[in-house]
Amino acid sequence: MTTQATTRVYRGFTLDPFQEQAVDFIDENKSVLVAAPTGVGKTLIADYIIEKIFSEGGRVVYTAPIKALSNQKYREFKALVGAEAMGILTGDVVINPDAPILIMTTEIFRNMLQEDPERVSDVRYVIFDEVHYIDDPERGSVWEESLIFMPSSMRFLGLSATIPNVDELASWIEEVQDSTVEVVTHSERVVPLKHSLYERSMGFTTMRSVQKKHRKLVADSFDGRPDVQATTHLDLVNAITDAYLPCLFFTFSRRKCETNALALGEVHDFLDKAQKAEVQAIIESVLERYPNIESGRWPHLRRLLLKGIAYHHAGMLPVLKDIVEELFTHRFISVLYCTETFAVGLNFPCKTVCFDSSTKWDGVSFRPISNREYFQMAGRAGRRGIDEEGFVFTVVDLNYFDVSQFPSMKEDEVEPLKSQFALTYNSILNLVKNYNEQDIHRILGQNFATYQASAERQGVLVQLDMLGEELAPYEENLRGPGGLARLIRKRGELERRLPTTYNKRTKKSLKREIRSLVQRCDSAFYRHHQGRERSSLRREHRLFRRKIATYERLMLREETLDPHKRYIQEFSDKRGVLEALGYLEGDQLSTAGLLASQIHGNELLITEMFMEGLFHSYSPAVLNAALVSVGYEPRKNEYRIKHKLDLAPVYRLWHALTKMEQRMIGFPTVQFNDHVAALAYRWSNGESFTDLLDASSIDEGDLVFAFRRGIDLLRQVRNATMEDPNLQGKLRECIELMDRDEVSIWL
Repeated sequence: MTTQATTRVYRGFTLDPFQEQAVDFIDENKSVLVAAPTGVGKTLIADYIIEKIFSEGGRVVYTAPIKALSNQKYREFKALVGAEAMGILTGDVVINPDAPILIMTTEIFRNMLQEDPERVSDVRYVIFDEVHYIDDPERGSVWEESLIFMPSSMRFLGLSATIPNVDELASWIEEVQDSTVEVVTHSERVVPLKHSLYERSMGFTTMRSVQKKHRKLVADSFDGRPDVQATTHLDLVNAITDAYLPCLFFTFSRRKCETNALALGEVHDFLDKAQKAEVQAIIESVLERYPNIESGRWPHLRRLLLKGIAYHHAGMLPVLKDIVEELFTHRFISVLYCTETFAVGLNFPCKTVCFDSSTKWDGVSFRPISNREYFQMAGRAGRRGIDEEGFVFTVVDLNYFDVSQFPSMKEDEVEPLKSQFALTYNSILNLVKNYNEQDIHRILGQNFATYQASAERQGVLVQLDMLGEELAPYEENLRGPGGLARLIRKRGELERRLPTTYNKRTKKSLKREIRSLVQRCDSAFYRHHQGRERSSLRREHRLFRRKIATYERLMLREETLDPHKRYIQEFSDKRGVLEALGYLEGDQLSTAGLLASQIHGNELLITEMFMEGLFHSYSPAVLNAALVSVGYEPRKNEYRIKHKLDLAPVYRLWHALTKMEQRMIGFPTVQFNDHVAALAYRWSNGESFTDLLDASSIDEGDLVFAFRRGIDLLRQVRNATMEDPNLQGKLRECIELMDRDEVSIWL
């Protein structure tokens, strides 16, 4: 650990010991992984690197998990170092891409490392903000690939919320990078948190008290179900109005964010006349940065803002979120109802954090929020230099209370990070393009999943060796081919096949074979104890069978703890798809393969559309409609808008790819949903955003997101087809038709 004789000051802030330690390591040109609670000042370390590298004439890359955070950081750093020094690359937004300070999504950085490493070869430091996203099921693999393909000359700063296995993560990165990674941890919050539950009849209370009351209500009820007046968000806001504001009220439903805010606006007004005037002035200053934008939400949201109440979620237009964020920063919002995206990276501290539920819909089912998710949001409570402590309250409804549906609310029980490494067709094509077979196998074994499994696997192998030695005396008494371990493995394989075998004759044959293997093992046991009465061997025979069962279980565990084999198999299976499509010819990429190697997300469908000539034959408006549909995921209960566009050729390609993947890898990866194709077509023909919304049930923010994804795909195809000037002009036109008014990003 590095120590300093004098306290360091940066930007007028006296650095905390953990910040000082991290900054010292950076001055020594070392990679650093910082794990500390939300709101303690990790971002200051990133700011230090950016200013330091910039002042020394070097280049630095800042990556973030979400575009909103990338956009915010771009604005912040542009104000710090000037527009000339700043660039941003988020796929759908490209500004000054060769600047010394580049803000980008982690996906873009990974893509550069794979496809054009020269563009970032002179980057001295990469900052991975929110690096705990490495275990995000959908996008975590991007962080792993970035760290695997980063040149060892490049240093990195990883900023993470508190995670228990930060040393394991650092050790893996050290192994992959072949260079030292310094770990800086900080567990104490600047402003301590106080956690409570809230129930209307009990007030602020503890889990133990709630359990006790719930048991009594269940016992006293006629049918085992309590029937009490439900606690609402209004009950909790009324209880905290005097001493606990401002408050972030996390609500895991966009609709409830809005309806709760409107309900609160009916009974509360937190601003006086002078404050309302200041709010109006801030609103007008934000609106000046945007063109004239209309939104059905704006009239009632504006009324709420003038009462110090707001809501914030991904379904809103960017300008509305910008206004809410600006007012919250200026402390003119007393209660903000928001979804969890408000807690990712964006620096908006408050005095109190509330939860209206302890469960959330994760796209598949309702589940309790994890401790990590809880503290990511709860960590916003407590403002440095203002509050002595922060408060976190969770609403409890005694009618549906279940203790298992709540996080433990203990920071030392935050879940460890787990690898989410996955192979895409794009990554396979780039591996084949850039590496030989031996190197590919090595790279497939460098992921965090393999590293995490290796330690446990070694432990299992030791147990197998020890148990194998105990069973060794029985080996010499086996008749027929194969040792005891081989017999046990064979029996395990047959037993695993049995439940999925439905043919009666095959099932009968499997059972007969299993009995035969059991008898051979038993025969080896009794031959070893030849001369002794079987009745005297019962206890030893039971112990022998237990050891056999344990050996079989450990063998199975050892197999599952070798993800390297699984990834090699997945690589082989998906490579087979690419060969069948003609993207790979031996170790060479065909024209189609080279195109697919530069497309990220639904690369098979995009490439097939290109090879089919659809990019050339479709009009710009129809091409936009098709691309917005590629990878589009409609929300629950979102209806498809009917249209007469000729997307049948795309559907034929999608069906063919789906069938091929199902046959060759067991599941499809291509997605095509034309729910908003008609809207993209009308938007490309100049219709107003308001008219589009009148014709659909989609949230305005989701429609902007869908159109911007389309712009991202258009840019990717444009970058991959530079040698076709006619197509370049057409794709530029497509982008211009989409990237206007409400859909544009205003930085």
